[in-house]
Amino acid sequence: MSKRSPSDALRVAMLARVVFPLHGFGGIERHVFHLTTHLARLGVRVTLYVQTSDASSHNHATDCANLHANALPGIERVITLRYDYTSPLLRPNSVLGRQINYPWYSWRLGRMAAIAARRGAYDVVHAQGLCAFGYGWIRVRDPLLRRLPFIANPHGLEEYRTPDWRKWLAYAPFRALYSYGARCADRAIATDACTRDDLPRYLGVDPERVVVIPSAIDADECLAPVNDVVRAQLRERLRLDDASLTILSVGRLERNKGYHVLIEALTRVRDHLPPNWRWLLVGEGKERTALEQQARQAGIAGHITFIGRLNDTELHNLYEEVDLVVHPTLYEGSSLVTLEAMIHRRPIVASAAGGIPDKVFNGRNGYLARPGDAADLAAKLRLALEQRDQWADWGEESVRLVRETFDWPIVARRTKQEYEHLVAG
Repeated sequence: MSKRSPSDALRVAMLARVVFPLHGFGGIERHVFHLTTHLARLGVRVTLYVQTSDASSHNHATDCANLHANALPGIERVITLRYDYTSPLLRPNSVLGRQINYPWYSWRLGRMAAIAARRGAYDVVHAQGLCAFGYGWIRVRDPLLRRLPFIANPHGLEEYRTPDWRKWLAYAPFRALYSYGARCADRAIATDACTRDDLPRYLGVDPERVVVIPSAIDADECLAPVNDVVRAQLRERLRLDDASLTILSVGRLERNKGYHVLIEALTRVRDHLPPNWRWLLVGEGKERTALEQQARQAGIAGHITFIGRLNDTELHNLYEEVDLVVHPTLYEGSSLVTLEAMIHRRPIVASAAGGIPDKVFNGRNGYLARPGDAADLAAKLRLALEQRDQWADWGEESVRLVRETFDWPIVARRTKQEYEHLVAG
């Protein structure tokens, strides 16, 4: 393993499965994109290992020299390898498909990174999610690799939080592999201070190895698409000029997002709402039919609009047109949706779940409710409505919090500092 001068640029192997825009628009995809590109802006030489692009037909590991030229600016090298080895009859990311594909992908990814690491190609190896498993397994058995700093980021731990016993059983293999990979690392990242204890509790990580590095948004990127033309189009399309109060929720229409709880809470506070109130629900998912039926039975269906999917430009302009954002999730990771609402200066009522209590503070920029408790959510909605004259001040507080703690330039510098600390040690 080659030695490096203190003046040399840090060389980091980033092990992931997906990255935006090569693999879609999800939270992990965006996390990997922003982390790697912002590290590159700070002079870090990043080699990114990911699965083959959705638009590619590659069937084997390949060094994609030109793949990332425009999509991933500043990244030194992108190495891709095949992820899906299951039958065409089995969706690759179904629960069973993932149990076959993801561990094998992680193992092959780990072997590739270990070969390069033994040659002295990297100063740090940083793994996202289950990608820590393969490299971690190899590393604990190789004294040479144990000298190279290794960081694991297990992210939101959804597999550990589901209340559905069927999902709990189905996710058992993932939990074992997640836990093992995180325990193999020198540092395991908690994405919020309030969830720091979750890593020792769920994954068995030594508390001394846990470091808090927040998940983040790129604030300037969120605000850049906002323009008067798109805002006017959205107002006309959704008839927002007729609404005296517009509430927005964003997320997959799944049971764990708690929208059924919000319908019950809105039913409880309907007498405290202005006559022409609206709730806009952005997202798709299998719960839509059940939610529509619940809303009809509650007598509030006329106030609710299921918008479906929006692109980034539409969504960030819509944030500017609403009055209040409500996120009633039952369990959560870091919650990038909350951060997006904050940078758009929206007051927020959200569940005290996951990393949200590090972002929303009662009476400062919104209110927190107990997850799954419709009565408490209704009470917090009433409190927020009674203080509507303070919403502008709440919005300014939210922007301050994002800019000082949860903006990618800040978080990338914090990540680089952790690399430097480990390398120096």
